[in-house]
Amino acid sequence: MKALGTARLTLDPVTPRNAAALWRVMQSPGLREFQDVPHFTRDEFAQRVAARPRVFGARTVGRFEWLVTEKKDRMPIGWVSLRVGEAMRGSAELGYSLIPAHRACGYATEAVAAVLHAGFAESTLRRIDACCVPENLPSRRLLERLGFRQNRVQRAGAVVHSRAVDVMVFEMTRERWNGLQSGSANSIVMPASSKPK
Repeated sequence: MKALGTARLTLDPVTPRNAAALWRVMQSPGLREFQDVPHFTRDEFAQRVAARPRVFGARTVGRFEWLVTEKKDRMPIGWVSLRVGEAMRGSAELGYSLIPAHRACGYATEAVAAVLHAGFAESTLRRIDACCVPENLPSRRLLERLGFRQNRVQRAGAVVHSRAVDVMVFEMTRERWNGLQSGSANSIVMPASSKPK
């Protein structure tokens, strides 16, 4: 996996060297409002990271994750991930979260766009899905702004705070992403400083 960069952010692949930094971010209050962030000890999390594949490519399966850091103060502020499962050949599931103090600044849009670009450029993925609960309006707006299309609702598709919740599933195809990048479809609305390098 390669490090990614945008105007305001660095996205470093999560490895055993920086797993503790992501684990600290995962302990931040407010991250579990709309998603079930696992409760691992720091050592358990480091072991899981060490077992992940190191190379993101055409046929690799597993979880690929980037630690999002604000360039200005070099503070880790969240993560973006792509999960490719055995049964998901040709597609991946996108995940992302930022600590609350760094939301509503365009950072999530910036980081997710960079990972989408890398996901399609460095693999043969045909589709990237993203899920969110209906109540998470900022996440829904982010996905719509980037050009994702909602394609279904999974009833009781996730568990948040020990309660089954519905999940909205959004989809970005390779063809749609390429069209958005070339300007042949509706362009992506992002702050000027947020466009991936």
